[in-house]
Amino acid sequence: MDGTIPKNSELSKRLYIGKEIPVNIDSGPSGKPLSGGTMDHAKEKGGNIVFTDSMMPEMKNIQLKLTASYLWDALGLPLTAFNDSRRRGSIRTITDRDFQPYQYAVVQMRDANDNPLIVSGKTVEFFGTEPVDISNCSLCHSGQGQAARLSRETGFPLLDKEYAYWKKNYPDISEYMARLSATTINILELHDKHFKTGFLKFYDPDAASNRLGKVGSVNCADCHGDNMSGNLQTPRPGTTGYTPIKAKPLTEAVHSVHARLIPMPDKARRTQNCQVCHPTHWQSEEMNNFKTNPYEITDDYGNPRFSDSDLRISGGGCFLRRDAHTNPDVVPPFFLNEIGKWYLNEVSLKDEEGKAVQKMRGLYCTNCHNHLAHELYRYDDLSNAVLQEGKTLRNKPVEEVIQAVAGGDRKRFKAFFADPVVGAEGDPLYAYYANHKGTVLLRILKEKDGRATLSPWNTSSGETATYALVSGGSDWWLSPAEPHCANCHIAPFVESRGGKYFPIDQPNKYSLYRYSKAHGLLACQSCHQSMHGLYPVRYDGAKRTVDLTSHEQALQFSPDGKYAGPVTCAACHTVNEKGIPVQLSGTEYYGDYWASVVLIHFMREGDQKVPVSELTRKYPYRRAKEIVEKGWR
Repeated sequence: MDGTIPKNSELSKRLYIGKEIPVNIDSGPSGKPLSGGTMDHAKEKGGNIVFTDSMMPEMKNIQLKLTASYLWDALGLPLTAFNDSRRRGSIRTITDRDFQPYQYAVVQMRDANDNPLIVSGKTVEFFGTEPVDISNCSLCHSGQGQAARLSRETGFPLLDKEYAYWKKNYPDISEYMARLSATTINILELHDKHFKTGFLKFYDPDAASNRLGKVGSVNCADCHGDNMSGNLQTPRPGTTGYTPIKAKPLTEAVHSVHARLIPMPDKARRTQNCQVCHPTHWQSEEMNNFKTNPYEITDDYGNPRFSDSDLRISGGGCFLRRDAHTNPDVVPPFFLNEIGKWYLNEVSLKDEEGKAVQKMRGLYCTNCHNHLAHELYRYDDLSNAVLQEGKTLRNKPVEEVIQAVAGGDRKRFKAFFADPVVGAEGDPLYAYYANHKGTVLLRILKEKDGRATLSPWNTSSGETATYALVSGGSDWWLSPAEPHCANCHIAPFVESRGGKYFPIDQPNKYSLYRYSKAHGLLACQSCHQSMHGLYPVRYDGAKRTVDLTSHEQALQFSPDGKYAGPVTCAACHTVNEKGIPVQLSGTEYYGDYWASVVLIHFMREGDQKVPVSELTRKYPYRRAKEIVEKGWR
């Protein structure tokens, strides 16, 4: 999808994927099949470019570039968390033990005649990780879960009718799937009662099909804007079955109500509900039992287990006991700025009672997704993102950061901005979503003739237009509202400068990690894996590792078959005994591995074509060595 508009295009002739343009079975919206297909190469401007409209008349036919430049990909595959070759039975028989959320994606190199390339008797192929899982709504919203019990006590009984229907009419249905069905009805009933909607107006608990009657399927994003869907207009055009309204962005609506009603603090007062609600399945079948797995943060009815302990000891699913930031075996260098060093000393190396520990406890969700991340982004006006030239707080002493965002109040900086906890003044976990104000997206200068000129956010003239005015999803899941490596890591271990993928990112700000490059045109993900599964993922043995797939993926590129951290130079280059590319022979870098790592992070688009002699003058060894010493830990 190259993102072009044909001549003489008219709105009446527009076709929509999934409506007028059908999506084939076992294929994604881009037409890519689950297996046997070929990958596409995104060019200089990015790939898989689709169009969408905004809520502002001045912004139409907005290009959304779903794939960063110079990547090979197969977009939008309809993955499930199940191994089809292993499990048997209908979808009704699925249990927690069937989930295998870290699917293998095998890529093979072929020649022009579609024949596999063979080198040294081996087919050239590698595998990667395709994470896919489901949220844990059913823990609380069915059975004896907290929400289910409260629903019955306050006169909302339909979840039990839904559960009874499936148990009565389908003897093969698993407890998991019966509870999942009851969960959907419970959530819709609560929504109807509290927000005066009518999703269950025609609900028939005995119907064999179309159980919601004339309402039909309910899509949350019809009313609650969600940038992940690519639709910026709220209410969503073309909604049928009910009348949509413009409601809060989906992420604000869901997170704020749970932050207020079920904060679930652990002993350090960090909220357990991030880990309770988000996916927590393991790749190992035997670990997907909420009753017996000691690391599951709840039992099978959503009752938290770590209220008198440290939730960071728990794990499973997309982050805890998986990502490098929760891996106690990670060793320096960490390449931290002063904010990162504060997190290392004040959070990662302290237990639930605030006492120092020798082995890292790591970071939690709210240490990245917080007010501090938003404030750092808003403050930025960077002329050079890699060298952090221009206006920024990221390269300042932590005391200066505390002064800028918290008025010098260290206690407030920690409990509200950087390590938000339940019960802190200002209720930071609730306020983060409920009181969020979208970042300024751009400025609009209206001419006398009625035309409007759109200008970057940091120009001096024109009216400001925030993301919230343009998208029903505000700036959630886009660069302004997401955490950045640059929050904690010293330059050049930072994202690329934004603007190339506008409005997903912005000029003079940091782009998203998934759109960023270093070592010339290499995606950060090429060497570090994707966010929440960054190398080295935690390894606790073959049967007790949350994400064994990503661990084994890293070993494909390991120089010794044991190292599973970020991909080293030896994966692609001929190296000396210290692991340094031979191209650097004759330079000061040739004897210093970590300084050479700094060098490749300095290198951005265009630098891959520069001769080594010029490259080392542009990024001198002395500067790289200083960064190693300053950011080691």
